[in-house]
Amino acid sequence: MIAKLLQPQPATLIAMTTPTDSRLLHVLLAPEGQLSGDGQLRELITERRERRGPDAPLWHLSPELVRELFLASGGQEAVVAEDEAVITWLHLRFGGRTKTAVLSPELLRQRASALPPRPPSVEGH
Repeated sequence: MIAKLLQPQPATLIAMTTPTDSRLLHVLLAPEGQLSGDGQLRELITERRERRGPDAPLWHLSPELVRELFLASGGQEAVVAEDEAVITWLHLRFGGRTKTAVLSPELLRQRASALPPRPPSVEGH
């Protein structure tokens, strides 16, 4: 029994040690730039926040925050949502891989409320 308790725990359990409001959320992971590179994700999050308020449960996570929350190793960005249908739609649109993770919405509001980066401007347009 003691040996079982000392075994490494899955990454999603490590993220549970954040604030007490932690709950199961839906995650879309992809290589950095695949989700945010063309600006469409930024527009989608902006529109959703305009309709549902600034605390709409949809967050973009930088590669640094993805690593910090033990969601994936380096070079991955993520979108996290309470609504599985949102992640399913984004997965169909952008590709990547989906998973669930126990995370704190309050922590995400504090650390991941910024919009995805603006796409690089195209010369000559």
